[in-house]
Amino acid sequence: MSGKPGDRRIKWSKTRYTGVRYWESETRKHNGRPDRCFVIRYKRHGRSISETVGWLSGGIHQEFCSHLRGQITSNIKTGQGYQSLDEKRQLESARKKASETESVTLDQAFQDFLKTRTLKDRTIRDYKRSMEVAFRGWKTRRVIDISRDSVSKLHQKLGKDQGPAQGNQHMRFLRSLLNFCAGYYEDAQGGPLIKFNPVQRLSQTKQWFRVQRKQTIIKPHELPSWFQALSNLENETVRDYLIFVLLTGCRKVEGLTLEVSQLDLKARACTFLDTKNREPLTIPLPKYLFKVLKTRIEKLGKSKYVFPGRGGQGHLVEPKRQVAKVIGESKVKFTLHDLRRHFITVADGLDLSVFAIKRLVNHSMGSDVTSGYVVSDVERLRDPMQKVEDKILMMAGALKKGKVVPLRSVNQ
Repeated sequence: MSGKPGDRRIKWSKTRYTGVRYWESETRKHNGRPDRCFVIRYKRHGRSISETVGWLSGGIHQEFCSHLRGQITSNIKTGQGYQSLDEKRQLESARKKASETESVTLDQAFQDFLKTRTLKDRTIRDYKRSMEVAFRGWKTRRVIDISRDSVSKLHQKLGKDQGPAQGNQHMRFLRSLLNFCAGYYEDAQGGPLIKFNPVQRLSQTKQWFRVQRKQTIIKPHELPSWFQALSNLENETVRDYLIFVLLTGCRKVEGLTLEVSQLDLKARACTFLDTKNREPLTIPLPKYLFKVLKTRIEKLGKSKYVFPGRGGQGHLVEPKRQVAKVIGESKVKFTLHDLRRHFITVADGLDLSVFAIKRLVNHSMGSDVTSGYVVSDVERLRDPMQKVEDKILMMAGALKKGKVVPLRSVNQ
């Protein structure tokens, strides 16, 4: 008879070993004779268990099966080790997998990290830079061989060679990568391959470099000369872009990559899709900025981007040369992120709702329970947005006695 264990058509044959039997296949042959499939039977917690061990052609014989059954019954009595053939196979598979994962290098882990995680292009570039600049010598090192001491020493060296801020940034990347390894790879027991992230040493010993967060903004007394220099800028695309960042508080990339389709001139609103926290944000366009953008859109033609690059191809790239011109004429040093900080500072000075400010600049609401019940739609944000714009324009001297001073056009 042919079939599987449990099939009534099977003709069972006993062996001289207790709990070990076999059946012969009508189709499989071994050394010119029917192949034998060995099965063991035993009791666990009063329940009869029957498990297939394997074929004679696969090297399985009755003595091996008897020894295996003896181990299982012994483990059941003592409550230790594997208590079934299935558990034994799972343990062996886990050990094999653990042996493979133990040999995983930092570079291999990084490749798995990139395949598994959904990251922004900018983040991927930063992480790849860290691998090349900070951890080039560690690429072939097994992740389980990265010790707390080695992390501490490398952190000190990076801080000395590249600066405190860069040293901290590289180590934050390593911490994230090793956290990924702890969740992605398993040891023989099915636990995390890395049980303690060695980068934690930097927190436990307070070794992180103290880096002062930038607090620079364009000061109120500097804003008139800065705005005048901006108005004189011949490159209208860069001029309008800087005004856009100043009056929306958006992040520089959100403005650089802004597409015409993201503007709704009828609703006087703008939507940012690819934001830092991955949550789309729609904000109202205040009056002055709306006029700037409306004029810009009318002149764009078929450009996809609101602020196109040279020749209308692609989007504007960080305008360092034009920024330098504004700095040179106004004598006011600034960065693009200073414009965002200026917007937030002005909004805070107007005593606007903290929820409105966070929503306007797309900051996370954090774990504040109340914020989860506050829904700030576009129209509710319009008044706060307009107040911020009016205040900035007044400080810049572009809003006098209720009248807005128009920007100079290069065609004038």
